[in-house]
Amino acid sequence: MPSDPIACREQARRCAELAAFAATPEEREHFLSLEKEFIRFATALESAAGFFKTKDESDLKEPYPPEAA
Repeated sequence: MPSDPIACREQARRCAELAAFAATPEEREHFLSLEKEFIRFATALESAAGFFKTKDESDLKEPYPPEAA
Protein backbone atom coordinates (compact mmCIF):
# COMPACT_ATOMS: atom_id res chain seq x y z
CA MET A 1 0.00 0.00 0.00
CA PRO A 2 1.48 3.38 -0.98
CA SER A 3 2.28 5.78 1.84
CA ASP A 4 1.92 8.88 -0.32
CA PRO A 5 -1.54 10.40 -0.85
CA ILE A 6 -0.71 11.27 -4.45
CA ALA A 7 0.24 7.65 -5.17
CA CYS A 8 -2.96 6.48 -3.47
CA ARG A 9 -5.05 8.76 -5.66
CA GLU A 10 -3.22 7.47 -8.74
CA GLN A 11 -4.03 3.91 -7.70
CA ALA A 12 -7.67 4.93 -7.20
CA ARG A 13 -7.74 6.38 -10.71
CA ARG A 14 -6.29 3.16 -12.10
CA CYS A 15 -8.91 1.09 -10.26
CA ALA A 16 -11.64 3.25 -11.80
CA GLU A 17 -10.16 2.63 -15.24
CA LEU A 18 -10.05 -1.12 -14.62
CA ALA A 19 -13.64 -1.06 -13.38
CA ALA A 20 -14.70 0.45 -16.70
CA PHE A 21 -13.25 -2.55 -18.53
CA ALA A 22 -14.31 -5.24 -16.05
CA ALA A 23 -15.57 -8.48 -17.52
CA THR A 24 -18.25 -9.06 -14.87
CA PRO A 25 -20.37 -6.91 -12.55
CA GLU A 26 -18.59 -8.51 -9.57
CA GLU A 27 -15.18 -7.56 -10.96
CA ARG A 28 -16.43 -4.02 -11.59
CA GLU A 29 -17.69 -3.70 -8.01
CA HIS A 30 -14.40 -5.05 -6.70
CA PHE A 31 -12.39 -2.39 -8.56
CA LEU A 32 -14.81 0.35 -7.50
CA SER A 33 -14.45 -0.81 -3.90
CA LEU A 34 -10.67 -0.65 -4.19
CA GLU A 35 -10.97 2.83 -5.70
CA LYS A 36 -12.94 4.02 -2.68
CA GLU A 37 -10.44 2.47 -0.28
CA PHE A 38 -7.48 4.15 -2.00
CA ILE A 39 -9.30 7.51 -1.82
CA ARG A 40 -10.13 6.93 1.85
CA PHE A 41 -6.50 6.04 2.58
CA ALA A 42 -5.21 9.11 0.71
CA THR A 43 -7.55 11.32 2.73
CA ALA A 44 -6.39 9.71 5.98
CA LEU A 45 -2.74 10.23 5.03
CA GLU A 46 -3.41 13.90 4.23
CA SER A 47 -5.23 14.34 7.52
CA ALA A 48 -2.39 12.72 9.46
CA ALA A 49 0.17 14.89 7.70
CA GLY A 50 -1.83 18.00 8.59
CA PHE A 51 -2.08 16.87 12.21
CA PHE A 52 1.67 16.33 12.53
CA LYS A 53 2.44 19.63 10.79
CA THR A 54 0.16 21.46 13.24
CA LYS A 55 1.68 19.58 16.17
CA ASP A 56 5.22 20.39 15.06
CA GLU A 57 4.29 24.07 14.71
CA SER A 58 2.68 24.13 18.16
CA ASP A 59 5.79 22.58 19.70
CA LEU A 60 7.72 25.67 18.57
CA LYS A 61 5.41 28.13 20.34
CA GLU A 62 6.00 29.31 23.88
CA PRO A 63 3.95 27.55 26.52
CA TYR A 64 0.76 29.23 27.65
CA PRO A 65 0.53 30.68 30.12
CA PRO A 66 4.14 31.83 30.06
CA GLU A 67 6.11 30.39 32.93
CA ALA A 68 6.98 32.82 35.70
CA ALA A 69 10.60 33.93 35.63
